[in-house]
Parts: sequence; structure tokens; C-alpha cells
Amino acid sequence: MQFLEFYKSLLPYLALIPVGIFIGRKHLIPKSWITRPLLFFLMPWLVINHFQEAESDSLLTLAAMGFSLAILMLIPGGLLNKHVDNTYNPNLIRSSFSFYNVAFFGIPTVIAIFGEDSVTHLICIYIGTALYGDLIGYFQVARTNSTAREAFHKLLKVPFLYAFISAILFRVNEVEIPPMVKDLSEVFGVVVSATGMLIVGMNCEKVNFRKLDWSFIPKMLGTRLLSGVILAGVFLLLENTFVASLETEQQQMFALLPLFPIAANITVFASYLNANEEDSAIWILASMGLSLVLIPLAIGFF
Repeated sequence: MQFLEFYKSLLPYLALIPVGIFIGRKHLIPKSWITRPLLFFLMPWLVINHFQEAESDSLLTLAAMGFSLAILMLIPGGLLNKHVDNTYNPNLIRSSFSFYNVAFFGIPTVIAIFGEDSVTHLICIYIGTALYGDLIGYFQVARTNSTAREAFHKLLKVPFLYAFISAILFRVNEVEIPPMVKDLSEVFGVVVSATGMLIVGMNCEKVNFRKLDWSFIPKMLGTRLLSGVILAGVFLLLENTFVASLETEQQQMFALLPLFPIAANITVFASYLNANEEDSAIWILASMGLSLVLIPLAIGFF
């Protein structure tokens, strides 16, 4: 059954969260040994590779829709922070609303529903969400403990901006990626997902669960889910009315996007920047739990 395939594909990664908790508790590995290779090599590599893999016919439409959804999700994130009492950093709230885990959760989800060939369509959505998350999202996480100028300087020190520029240049000039590089990218994708879960676990080790604002977390996740579903529905309606370039399968993939959890990149960024690490890890875990329930229910409708 499709939902069993979904769970089977995610289980090895989820099992690394308690491993990360153990590593953090025993102080076996400094987090910088994990975050620096991720930020300065592996994640930029995947951005460039995925950009080249994305299908030309769908790239502009799906990437634009993914980026626009992420940007507009800043609005409900800001409204929640303004109208619901909480002690969390507003920039962390907004970035958590906007940054979806398209790669880790999205790929096994679409494979379970649509098959292996569907991944190239999902990558088009990933390009848009990654453009937001790896640039604006990184800036927002940096703003939790820095001024705007300091956060911008921090953004310039990591290679995401340069990776996107390189990816566009490679695409425009039709630079072919060698088969060996593509094979390496598949391995790196697994490594990024696995180490991201380790970081989530290592950050959870510090959390004082008794001091968590348990009333805020369901309000945040509920608002994030409802807002995402509404906005995604509006985008699909507009695309179908004025553009009508997407196939049914591509529309269904985009409809699944609001069900994906908060991207693990948020806690990777927070760890590297020493900014609200525990809060980001707990929100990611909670959103994963919700996604593990909602995505199999959604699979039943396709």
C-alpha cells in the first residue's frame, strides 16, 4: 500500500533523531562538524544539481508558485506572532511558516503516490521553496540574534546566493552535469536528510520540555496548515484559470505542499548561527508528527 511505502522510506531517517539526542547528550561530536559541511558544500551542491534536473516546461510555473507561497506565508506567520501571546522570536516564527521540507518529506511522498518519474516535477517546486528558504529564510534565522546589516553579512558568507547564481548560469548556458556528479548528488541527498535529522535530535537534547509553551505549538501548526492549504488552493485556481500549463499530477503535488513539515534546514541554520536552536528543533518535530498523520490521509485521495 502507498502509505506503507511512505513510512518505510522515512523510517531510517526518523530513527536518527534519537541517535542525535544521544550524541548531543554525550557530546560525542561538535555540531559544527555537521553544520559546516552541510552549509558550505552539500546543500549548495544539491541546489545546483536540482536546478539542472528540473524539467524546463514546468520549472518556471511551479518554481514561481512555490516561491510565492513561501513569501505569502510570512503574512499568517506575522499575524500569529502579533495576535497570539508567545515568547518566541518573530523571525523564527515567520521562517518556520514559509520553509517547507520538500526534499526529505516530499520525495518519498510523491514516489509513493506517483512513482519515481514524478520526482522531476517536485524538484521544480523545490527550486522555488529553496530559493526562499536558503536566502530569505537564512536571513530571518540570522535576524533572531543580529541586526539586519549583520544578518545580511552572514548571508553573504554562506554559498547559497552564489549557488543559485551558478545554477542559473549553468542552466542558461546548457552546461551538462556529468553522470558521476549526478550519482554523487543522490548520495549527498541522503547524507543531507540524515544529518539534518541528527541536528534535530542534538538540538532537542537541550530542550526543557516543562518550560515549553504547549498552548502555542498547536496554534502555530494549525494556523500554518490552514493558511498554506488556502493559499495553495488560490494559486492552483489562478494557474488553472489564466495559465493552464500544469498537468493534473503536478497540480496534486503542489496541493500536497502545505502538508509538508517545517524544513530541517531551519534548525541547521539555527545551530550554525547559535540562534534559537531548541525552539526550531521542537517545532520541526511537532510538524513532522502532524505530517506523518496528514500525508497518508492525503495519499488516500489520489
